[in-house]
Amino acid sequence: MTKEIVRVHFIDKSCKAFGVDSQETAADLRCNVTERIGLKEDACFALFEKKDDWERCLEPEEKPVEIIQSWEKEKSEKRKGDSEPVLLFKKKIFLKDDDREMDDVVAKDLIYKQALQSVISSEYPCVPEDAIRLAGLQFQVLYGDHNTSFHVAGFLLPNITDFVPKSLSSQRRVQEWEALILKEHEAMIGKSPEDAKTEYLNIVKQWAYYGTTFYPPCKSVGNKSLPSKVVIGINYEGIRLLKPKTKGLISEHLFTEICSWASSSGTFAFEFGNQNESQKYTFETKQGSIIAATIQTYIDILVQMLKNGDDDDDEDYDESETGTTLSESSQ
Repeated sequence: MTKEIVRVHFIDKSCKAFGVDSQETAADLRCNVTERIGLKEDACFALFEKKDDWERCLEPEEKPVEIIQSWEKEKSEKRKGDSEPVLLFKKKIFLKDDDREMDDVVAKDLIYKQALQSVISSEYPCVPEDAIRLAGLQFQVLYGDHNTSFHVAGFLLPNITDFVPKSLSSQRRVQEWEALILKEHEAMIGKSPEDAKTEYLNIVKQWAYYGTTFYPPCKSVGNKSLPSKVVIGINYEGIRLLKPKTKGLISEHLFTEICSWASSSGTFAFEFGNQNESQKYTFETKQGSIIAATIQTYIDILVQMLKNGDDDDDEDYDESETGTTLSESSQ
């Protein structure tokens, strides 16, 4: 059977090519990717179809060759400035306990690079002090110990945007950012790249938004207590509603408080509260089904953890309510 060349991209903009026939599924390709890169702790990683700021996780039975063929048919509809669609391999699910992933060198490297991208793009908001510390650790990962012969003024300037979060870059001149990063890096002599990655991740994991999947700003419909536009974020704890420009928290809704959710081709809605009193939020978004699928994935994992008796921290989680009302919600 003839095989097509399918390129799988990674967060660090690298890619690997695979020969894939028309019958191979996304599950088959994912297996080939994990084997090629030597990823052992792969349970929380997945393949995504990405088009500009829109992306979705592939279903296991989907055919990558058919997806790529559909891109070819859509080329005539592309607008100027649209980027080429890609298949992206990255971490999908973030849980509290990731010790096994941290012991897997390949998994840790992928998670580090994904966190790095979220910091530099300002998907994860951070203060200047943290940004400088993280940039120093990033420098150590890339270049090793400080070398006074090479790591001097001007060394970082061509790539300074790769080290400073987008939302903070205008707060200082590039020369000031560089000087602060070089000074921070100088204090890290002797720290191995692996230890630098671990420290980087330990800092980022303390942030409230770490591991949150953010969706493009959407219109709030008939929700008088919400702004006209919000960003929806999903993580292992629940749903967060955020201000589009600042990522400031508007409200947080834990999975234990969510009664149901539903989606259509143009909307997403969820109801929260208890049996006596509840409230419903509705949003206009083309990503409704994707948001709903992400919630379902986390709910399934949490319910399974409860069944296995592995989640000691969530003893008050109402499994009976979640396993019926939530899982029966329309997606």
